Amino acid sequence: MELRHLRHFLAVAEDLHMGRAALRLAMAQPPLSQSIGRLEKELGVKLFERANRRLTLTRAGSAFVEEARASIRHADSALHVARAAYDGEAGEIRIGFVSAALYEHLPHLLSRLREKYPDIHPKLIEVSTNEQIAALSRSEIDIGFVHPPLGTDERLDVHDYPAEDLVAVLPDDRQTHGVTLADIARHGLIMFPAAQGPALHARIVDTFTKTGLDVRIVQEATRALTMLSLVSTGLGAALLPRSTQRLVFQGVRYAAIADASLPAWPLAVIAKRRPRPAIVDSVWKLLDGRPDVTRPPAIGHTAVAQCAPMTSAWQRHGR
Repeated sequence: MELRHLRHFLAVAEDLHMGRAALRLAMAQPPLSQSIGRLEKELGVKLFERANRRLTLTRAGSAFVEEARASIRHADSALHVARAAYDGEAGEIRIGFVSAALYEHLPHLLSRLREKYPDIHPKLIEVSTNEQIAALSRSEIDIGFVHPPLGTDERLDVHDYPAEDLVAVLPDDRQTHGVTLADIARHGLIMFPAAQGPALHARIVDTFTKTGLDVRIVQEATRALTMLSLVSTGLGAALLPRSTQRLVFQGVRYAAIADASLPAWPLAVIAKRRPRPAIVDSVWKLLDGRPDVTRPPAIGHTAVAQCAPMTSAWQRHGR
């Protein structure tokens, strides 16, 4: 059964007149009559009664109208989806990300994606930078939000975002002033593992060393929420990108660092270079432009009430 025969049938069923239907379809009447005849022969039923130069639908014809319309709608939809997928405007896009992308750049991309390409469906996968590079080479993800530096890899396209300043996160003591590296060193540092960002990890530790401070890394954690929760228990202090201040968390405060220039927190997006699926090019084009989001609260504010702190295991055990 051909779609054109269904379209011919629906035109005749709506007009109940071969001449008018042929005119609407921009075709001669004899081929239209032949098309209806072939459809009736294929179905094995009469679709129209022809009497006194008038056409009426048979019971079979009336029943067939809605099914024919549904078939046309489904076929048109399938055609649209296929063309959109070919043009990179529909389908699934697999996005790897590190947790630092969650506070500004990844939400901005997802918002633009919904507006521009509602038929593109993101699948989000949170993994480390090194895991993303490996997954990209195996075609397990399409793009990734990662921490530079990445080395030289001519197989990759790289979109760099402006690096973010680091802020100190300390247990809430109701103070509003800035803090020094010595203050952070006294608390001990809750830090991401070196494997998660070797270059940044080394530069942060080196900043303390150059000022004569021996910083203790009291705990490692891979996610900002975990770090915030650990800080709220009094275990130590953390250094996080400024955009993390959007996470309102009870029992911690954010503060500028007064006496040192810490390295900035870098973020980039990577994808395979062309040739690559058209859907990747569509998403890549959306990376340009700064996110239109609310600025983080001012440095020095106390974060309260939205996320409860962990019960302090160290306090329970008298540590």
